[in-house]
Amino acid sequence: MSPDTAKRHAAFTSSLDLPYPLVSDPKAGISRAYGVARAGGWLPTKRATFVIDRAGIIRRAIVAELDVATHAREALEAVRGLAQPPA
Repeated sequence: MSPDTAKRHAAFTSSLDLPYPLVSDPKAGISRAYGVARAGGWLPTKRATFVIDRAGIIRRAIVAELDVATHAREALEAVRGLAQPPA
């Protein structure tokens, strides 16, 4: 989710061949609801990833703003974990 337009998300998703949707939040309503909007609303939202399963349950929340590699690794692990059958 980001304030980017749906068109920009579609291009990004296509360029990386992502098999999941990205959410456009240009008015920051979702960002506020998830607690990642910054005070004042004029700064970009916090870098956070919420991995949500098919039932709509948040399975992982990742906030690693300064460490993009850790953020990406943890997000990928969480998404891969969704594909694993429950233990």
